[in-house]
Amino acid sequence: MRLSPHQKVLLECVYSKGERQSPTEVYREFNNFMRLTGREQVSYKTLSELVAELELYGFVEVERKGRGRGRGVDFYISPTGSVERKVLLDALKDLVV
Repeated sequence: MRLSPHQKVLLECVYSKGERQSPTEVYREFNNFMRLTGREQVSYKTLSELVAELELYGFVEVERKGRGRGRGVDFYISPTGSVERKVLLDALKDLVV
């Protein structure tokens, strides 16, 4: 499985803190990294699609928690505990900072 450069940066952003984060925090950190490295920033929708793909691959977990009575849903993105370190390093090995 080959990950796109955007997916690799997103994995780095999620795994750098090692705890659950809101999508807004991940979005800010991701686009800040992209801006600092001179790469193109992405929209919030594109980032949510990247997160969905990484969730499908099993690299991240997305926790959805309802606030009750039509008040919406909170999302949290966290690294999975089931991914072996070797698999993660293989996925990120081509990431050039």
